[in-house]
Amino acid sequence: MAGPLIFFVETPAAEQRILLCRWVEGFYAQKRRIQVVVESTVAAQQLDAMLWTFSQESFIPHGIQGGSNGDALPNEVWITIGETLVKGCEVLIADCPVELDFMKHFRWSVHFIVMDDSRQRQESRLVWQRAKEAGFALTHVPHASTFSIPTLKP
Repeated sequence: MAGPLIFFVETPAAEQRILLCRWVEGFYAQKRRIQVVVESTVAAQQLDAMLWTFSQESFIPHGIQGGSNGDALPNEVWITIGETLVKGCEVLIADCPVELDFMKHFRWSVHFIVMDDSRQRQESRLVWQRAKEAGFALTHVPHASTFSIPTLKP
C-alpha cells in the first residue's frame, strides 16, 4: 500500500502563488483542512493578502499561525512560517522546500515544480526520487492554463 500522496505541480515562477491559491480553494471546497508552509513572514503576509482577494467567487477563511489574530480563529486554512505542524490538517501545500519527514504527517501534499528555474527543477527531481524510495504515492500535474483540482478520496 502506498503512503501519503504528493502532487508534483508544474508552474512558471510568476504563476506559483496564484496557482497555490487555486489549490487551496479547491481543497477548501472539498472541506479539507489545509496547511500552507512559507519561508518567511513577508511571504506569509503576501499569501494572506492574496487569499483575501484572488477570487471574487469564493471566500477562504484563513489565518497565519502565530499572527496577530490567526491563532484565535477556528480556521480550515493555516499559513505557517516553516515546518510547524498544525494539528488536524490533512493537506500540505508547500510554497517553499519542505522535508519529506514533514510531508509524511499529511495525507496529501502539493509540491510545486518551478519550470523556469533549472536549480529548483533539479531539486524537484531529487524530491521525487526520494519520495518514491520512501513509499509516497506520486502524481505529476503538468502545467496547464485550465485545470481542475483532483477530488481527494477519504
